[in-house]
Amino acid sequence: MTSEDARQETARFRFGIIAPLVVRPLEPGERAEILRDISSRLWPLGDGRTVRVHPRTVTRWVQRYKERGYPGLLPEERLDKGVRRQLSEAVVQRAIELRREDPERSVMRIIKLMEYEGITQEGEVKRTTLSRALCREGMSRAEVTRSKETFRPREAPYPNALWQMDTQHALVLPTGRGQRRIYLVGCIDDYSRHVVARLYLQDNRPAMADLLRRAILVRGLPEGLYVDNGANYRSHLLQDACGELGIDLRHARPYRPQGKGRVERFFGTVSRQWNREAQHLIDAGKLTSLEELQRFFAAWLESEYNGHVHSATKETPNARLGHTHPEHPRVFPDPMRLERAFLIKEERSVSATGTISVQGRDYEVDGALARRRITIRFDPYDLTRIHVEHEGKDFGLALPLDLSRGHTAAAATAAPQAESRTPFHELMQRHDEQRRDLAAGHLSFSQSSEHGSTQEEAQ
Repeated sequence: MTSEDARQETARFRFGIIAPLVVRPLEPGERAEILRDISSRLWPLGDGRTVRVHPRTVTRWVQRYKERGYPGLLPEERLDKGVRRQLSEAVVQRAIELRREDPERSVMRIIKLMEYEGITQEGEVKRTTLSRALCREGMSRAEVTRSKETFRPREAPYPNALWQMDTQHALVLPTGRGQRRIYLVGCIDDYSRHVVARLYLQDNRPAMADLLRRAILVRGLPEGLYVDNGANYRSHLLQDACGELGIDLRHARPYRPQGKGRVERFFGTVSRQWNREAQHLIDAGKLTSLEELQRFFAAWLESEYNGHVHSATKETPNARLGHTHPEHPRVFPDPMRLERAFLIKEERSVSATGTISVQGRDYEVDGALARRRITIRFDPYDLTRIHVEHEGKDFGLALPLDLSRGHTAAAATAAPQAESRTPFHELMQRHDEQRRDLAAGHLSFSQSSEHGSTQEEAQ
């Protein structure tokens, strides 16, 4: 991991902690309560250690985020970079013994005791250095005083306060070369139980990002997003997007599925009511493509789930999503900001002729970038806009090579897009009209084949 990668990882860690304090307006006294909760919790680091964070540190990070946004959470470069700060084994072992004697002893108190004992000289051991050493040994105060916690299910108080999102293997679709797995990615609003979901041929980051972006287009920005610990949901793509959009990203604890109860129950409903019927139609040869499955599923989701009275709320998810809260209105982000937040970030080497390749397609970039290493940002489902950067400077969009030269057509043949998806900008322009059509009852379960394309785009 490079030093820049480490700085980005630190920014993600810090935003994950302060998110509850910055993603929404807080009630009087609520800030202090959240600070107490943050400082009492164990926060996992990338190397497996866990730490607690002091309220003053949290307050400082919040201030930097408010002043400079997500980049304000990047750590400053160390002034003493390169200076050795490792403690001797004797010092670490004595510190562990003192911590075991009294788990509530602070690091500063342990340092003082070792100074009184003559093990270290006054001022020789720094608090942060010893604290890291104890964490590496699993002897942080947070670890040795850890208490068991109980799970208490709660319902979000208003729409978009909390979303839950997950992925499930749904179906098997025969192809000319065998069988393809079909995955269902779903995102449920905790308060209303409203679901945005879609089928994908792959369980990967682009599918996860595509579905979440569609959900934001339909419902607005969530304050919190609760996901599992799968690779897609631990990805830098999701962490950075949530940081840019001000979404409090939370991960479920391993082996604790209770926290994702809403989305798990939705998947159970899909399995009982839709998967069986869909798989039967696939086996009978009546559904033969992903596009047909998308139309069938979209019609079922709108008529039989979002438009059906929920047993717990006694309202339809569509109606409950329309509830308003005077202090927490639904917020729709700027379209360009939303688009950029979910762009895949990759590096490319520019050829001597000023070209690069993206998913089998050739593009031209600024001639000044020939033979240089550049960064590109793009939506894998819409390769018409490839953003180019070099050393922090924006070099605009990469241009597809001229069709007369044959590059684009050949690349499209070599790497076809497996899924037919509406481009982001077109989805953005149409989604209001589509929702009005759905509300007017233009689509139904039985009309899935005739009107499926409109319903598919709405989800």
